Amino acid sequence: MERTRPLTLTHEQLEIAVKNESQKFQGYYQWLEQAMPHTFFEDISEENIMLITHSLMGFHVQEFFSTIQLKHAAIVMCLDSADADLRILKDYALYGIKNYQTYVSKMALPFPGVSANLRVASLYFTEAIEPAIPAYPQKEKEELRALVKERNPQVSDEEFERLLSGINNRFLRALPVERLILALGMFFRAKTRDNCQYEVRYNEDWQEKGVASMQIVLAWRNTPKYHFLYRLARTIQRHGLVMKSVNACYIDPYSKNSILLMVLSLHGSNGEAAWDVADIPNFLREFVTVKYFPSFDEIDQQLISKGVVTGAMGNFLRASVSFIHQCLVHLDAHLYTPEKIEEDLCRHPELTQQICLAFKNKFDPDDGNLEEYLKIRTKFLEDVANLDTGHEENDLRRKNVLRQGMNLVHYCYKTNFYRVNYTALSFRMDPHYLDEIPFERQKKFPELPFAIIFSKGMHFLGFHIRFKDLARGGLRTVFPSQAEHMVSEGNRIFTECYSLAYTQHKKNKDIPEGGAKGVLFINPYERLDSETQILRKELEASQTDPAGIEENLALYRKEQAEEFLYQAQRSYIESLLTIVNCHPDGSLRAKYIVDYWQRPEYIYLGPDENMHDSMIQWIAAFSRKYGYKPGGAFISGKPIVGINHKEYGVTSLGVNVYMEALLHFIGIDPTKEQFTVKMSGGPDGDVAGNQICNLYRYFPHTAKLLALTDVSGTIHDPQGLDLACLAELFKERKPIRYYPPNKLNEGGFLVDKESKRNQTAFIQQVLCWKKQEGKLIEDWISGSEMNHLLRHNVHQAKTDVFIPAGGRPRTLNHSNVEDFLDDKGSPTSRLIIEGANLYLTPQARRFLEEKEVLIVKDSSANKTGVICSSFEILCGLTLTDEEFITYKSQLAVEILERLKKCASEEARLLLRTLEEQGGYLTDISELISKRINQFTYQLLDFLEEIELSKDLNDPLIRRFLRYCLPTLRQRFQHALLQEIPEHHKKAIIACSIAADLVYSRGISWLPSVVDVLPLLLEQKEEYLYPPRGKALEAKEIST
Repeated sequence: MERTRPLTLTHEQLEIAVKNESQKFQGYYQWLEQAMPHTFFEDISEENIMLITHSLMGFHVQEFFSTIQLKHAAIVMCLDSADADLRILKDYALYGIKNYQTYVSKMALPFPGVSANLRVASLYFTEAIEPAIPAYPQKEKEELRALVKERNPQVSDEEFERLLSGINNRFLRALPVERLILALGMFFRAKTRDNCQYEVRYNEDWQEKGVASMQIVLAWRNTPKYHFLYRLARTIQRHGLVMKSVNACYIDPYSKNSILLMVLSLHGSNGEAAWDVADIPNFLREFVTVKYFPSFDEIDQQLISKGVVTGAMGNFLRASVSFIHQCLVHLDAHLYTPEKIEEDLCRHPELTQQICLAFKNKFDPDDGNLEEYLKIRTKFLEDVANLDTGHEENDLRRKNVLRQGMNLVHYCYKTNFYRVNYTALSFRMDPHYLDEIPFERQKKFPELPFAIIFSKGMHFLGFHIRFKDLARGGLRTVFPSQAEHMVSEGNRIFTECYSLAYTQHKKNKDIPEGGAKGVLFINPYERLDSETQILRKELEASQTDPAGIEENLALYRKEQAEEFLYQAQRSYIESLLTIVNCHPDGSLRAKYIVDYWQRPEYIYLGPDENMHDSMIQWIAAFSRKYGYKPGGAFISGKPIVGINHKEYGVTSLGVNVYMEALLHFIGIDPTKEQFTVKMSGGPDGDVAGNQICNLYRYFPHTAKLLALTDVSGTIHDPQGLDLACLAELFKERKPIRYYPPNKLNEGGFLVDKESKRNQTAFIQQVLCWKKQEGKLIEDWISGSEMNHLLRHNVHQAKTDVFIPAGGRPRTLNHSNVEDFLDDKGSPTSRLIIEGANLYLTPQARRFLEEKEVLIVKDSSANKTGVICSSFEILCGLTLTDEEFITYKSQLAVEILERLKKCASEEARLLLRTLEEQGGYLTDISELISKRINQFTYQLLDFLEEIELSKDLNDPLIRRFLRYCLPTLRQRFQHALLQEIPEHHKKAIIACSIAADLVYSRGISWLPSVVDVLPLLLEQKEEYLYPPRGKALEAKEIST
């Protein structure tokens, strides 16, 4: 029988084991003393060195990788290698790392067969509540204060104290004073800039001092914690460098103003100087963009990591994926997803590499070669045409993907890619690329725009589309509140931008600027989730109670979502202006951009969804700061130096004009007879809220608002809602959920989406107030009941007028338009005034018009908003801020009068044409826009080669001045003539003549020589006989 081994050692065996372990411990400790640099013993505590020695004793049985986990810290030991930092950091994704220091032995480890040296890494993690630390010595603090204020005189003592208290002591003590001053200087710059603020220092005498050859001192606003140092380390390693030490500090880490301070010491992985190992400018170009693009994707794994393309060119490919997706999603949304497009680019690396090489040859300002680009493109297209893997369906999809990738290069006029330190990539595209997508372009996009700009940045993509050289339109930000809506919304960003710009172009018929639109799509949820997870972990470690944790997380997510919104908008504006901001001769102000367009581009923006006053002011200031010709007029709707649309109700003014005109048309005098209304959009909205106020102001005794839906809920009252109460909600900027339930009449209800309770662990209910049998009932309904009411309440309510004044595009479309019918198949409203853009699809409009609904199309109904913005642009180009503020009240009155005139003129023409010719109002609206734009373009063609006179009696100058507001004309005539660019004056002359002709003569009028004889007689000789090559054709004489 086999003897069993004793469970415990005898006393003698224990003594021998302890003696052996002690000798072994002593031997490894002595090896550390001989092998490790002196800084190892200066920086690492004695207690931790003991732990390292113990771990080293069993290092060989741990596969030469050992982790010692401490409270808020860790020590990692491994064999030294070029990728050692990556192996160390990859396991700390869910930690914010505020200090990372490595120490490498001077000799190989004392293990048989091991020739590698030992690397010991010390990591300290961020904490939700930083521990109390000894105060920074007063003498050193005062020295630091003096040096900081010498370089940054704007810094107050209070701000300095607040800053110093937010920096951990380890960071303060780890840096010599000169590096600390440099880091704080970067911090002050980062407070107002999104891109990485950094400086590089080279240590020429690194060998003598035994230090790293290169240091990067940086400050970066709102950087993530998740895997961030690991991502930096991967970039560093790819360029043949290693991190010798990292000292970091997150200042105000859980607010939207968080700034990362970091000092990295870098050296060549082969022991040589960093500049002898890496192309430093190329390395820095990639390093400072790590934050803005993904790092763990197919492009990284299949192309960058394998050396097929550089890391910087990987960013171009990531932007290409979004561009290609927006092109091909129209063919098949399930076949051409971003994931499949990325996979297809990686499937044929040799062809994708050619796209990158073509891009480099076309746009690299230092090493480009246009002839070489054309050769590469020709060969690429041949190779793609011959692509045959035996899988026809896959080949067809990949051919489409690859061709669109090359189209991004071929149809691009200019890009900011070769700029240093961008926060987003932008590409000015020739719209003819749309004709190269394999679908019938004219069916999807009936008219080619004048220009398209595509942008891709951190968690966002965006487009700016304009239909005329001089153009304006709102900047809309699509930020779905729920992650599950991201795919459906993301699939139609280009379509939404095109449709809005096209509608805007028709809407802008009365003004000199053509139609334009900017749309951003933001999807930050992946990062928001990972950062929330880190914060939760740190709060739990700090012993915060569960309720406090949830409260902190909710506040953090709310603030971060807002910061993502602002950061995306700033990045979009910065990247857009970089490629359009030019000198008067048309040459770009920005360096390192190859420009194949070479003409000035003046774009004007306006506020739209998710555009707050603070951002409007920032955009205007940014435009002024960088010398863009439009200056503060770059964006309209500024709260002080502008005409705020919501404050003055400029869009709803037009809506109200059309509503009143159509009510009269169907035999209702709204000032005397009762009429009923329903709306989408809430009392806190611009168009909806102001139209509610219009109903209360102009029709307090006759208007009955029966139903309304907004983002917070939906309401219905058969007797009509209290307009005074709703007007008060508008003043208080409160949505419909705040409507007092006790104001409901019999049969009324109010669904409050925000008030919820848990029926079970998995089922939520929503509050619904009801008035039944004279009693107010607090009811709780299911999510399905809530969604049914949100979708159907407004559409099913029977009223005279429906005013969509809020809601997403395509809300009423071909698949749900029958919801707008009652049980007898009749429309629930006789009139629709489209206060919101694209609420109804063309198919839905025609379906209802065939059932005798009169619809005023969005391009007519809400055009007064854009007309107001156009006059604001004119004021901004003419007046100083002080002059505008002085005359603002007078200018506002004149603008409102002009808006009413423009809306009334079109309303009369619409209804007069309907009476005389029949048809549908939406078609007539299209014809009005088409005819005015036709005349405008004919006039612009005629005026193109004419130099406008300076003579105030010149008929063209008289026409220009007649268009301008009376205050501008009477008090600032000289400024109008001096400050308004020539092309802008010509656009004003053309559009004002065209609009006057159509509104006075109608859409069927085709002018004869007799009609234009008075104008011809007034013109000077040079206008009658234009330069050779510009002879007037018959159609031009009509102008």
